[in-house]
Amino acid sequence: MTSLLGPDATWPLLAAVVAGGAASIWLEQRFRWAARLGGPVLALGLAMILSNLRLLPWEAPAYGVVDDYFVPIAIPLLLLGTHLRRIWREAGSTFAAYHVAAFGSLVGAVLAAALFHAAIPRMPEVAGIMTGSYIGGGLNFMALRTTYQVEPELGNPLIVADNFIMALMFAVLVVISGARWFLRRYPHPHSGDADRVDSRELTAQHWRRKDISLLDIAQAVGFAVVVTAAGFTLSGFLKAILGSGTVVAVIANPYVLITFLTVALNGLAPAWTASIRGGEELGMFLLYLFFFVLGVRADLLEVLRNVPLLFAFCLVMALTNLVVTLVLGRCFRMNLEELLLSVNATLGGPPSAAAMAISRGWSRLVLPGLLVGIWGYVIGTPLGILVAELLRRWY
Repeated sequence: MTSLLGPDATWPLLAAVVAGGAASIWLEQRFRWAARLGGPVLALGLAMILSNLRLLPWEAPAYGVVDDYFVPIAIPLLLLGTHLRRIWREAGSTFAAYHVAAFGSLVGAVLAAALFHAAIPRMPEVAGIMTGSYIGGGLNFMALRTTYQVEPELGNPLIVADNFIMALMFAVLVVISGARWFLRRYPHPHSGDADRVDSRELTAQHWRRKDISLLDIAQAVGFAVVVTAAGFTLSGFLKAILGSGTVVAVIANPYVLITFLTVALNGLAPAWTASIRGGEELGMFLLYLFFFVLGVRADLLEVLRNVPLLFAFCLVMALTNLVVTLVLGRCFRMNLEELLLSVNATLGGPPSAAAMAISRGWSRLVLPGLLVGIWGYVIGTPLGILVAELLRRWY
């Protein structure tokens, strides 16, 4: 069956993709029900409806523009101004707690792969993608899904399951943070009244509108395009010299190199990159376009067929993350708030961690939560590739 817009209708299809991404953001920020679903799920759902009603084609060259150009450019935009020294210095003990949670995600990926390898197709790639997502966030999901070219019938229910389990776990984390059983067994210095005084004011400060100039946009886009070009060029060069193998798959991956180059340039010119505004906003918008294109390629019947197993897979990963974090955190006598915030940062990324710290009144943990979440963006993709390549040898 042909669609209303044909695959060659490049400009109308690009218009549909951009409008769909924009509509998802508008809905998420306008309506409470949409905020609960999350922008990525909205973009996926809207796109799947349009393509399965045959208004949009499942495949078109216009979608390749998003995969080939918008996705890699989003990485340096989202990481613009990320300084590792600041993360290590200012994240404090939350930095250590975060790595405990990241280790929990790695253990969860191996366990879930062992349980479901016979039931879920392309298990090594799925485990690698979810390792990146449950250590970093949507940025790493995007990079890894593009790296392994996972089919929409598998990728779409995976992001739906990812977001649903993530939302469920956030509710669990909030319950644990106030549960007497846990408060009696873990140090909790940030849960006192003194730390809750500034929470309302802190919310207003954190989510305030930013001033962005034409020069900011020019510098952000220019920086992102140059870094992306350098990353892909260096990737081809390294693959030609080093050949193949697990280590090469990690260090020569273009998305890993783009991440490395971005962080390196941030370190070489910290004052300049920190002064550029708008990179995060531009990068997030491109991220929404990626999720829309991911949805438009999916056969809804295949998606529904794969959802239950992927829900179970993501649940095993998330619960393992939480259990490992709480057990090891108890052994190392870490603070309950920092452990829970670290689990949140691994599952949802920096915005989610900051939102949890603000909502719980942990004013001194807002910045550490943001910083460790950004660190997750840096390490999530290489760790996801490492897990996928190792599991390919086992399954």
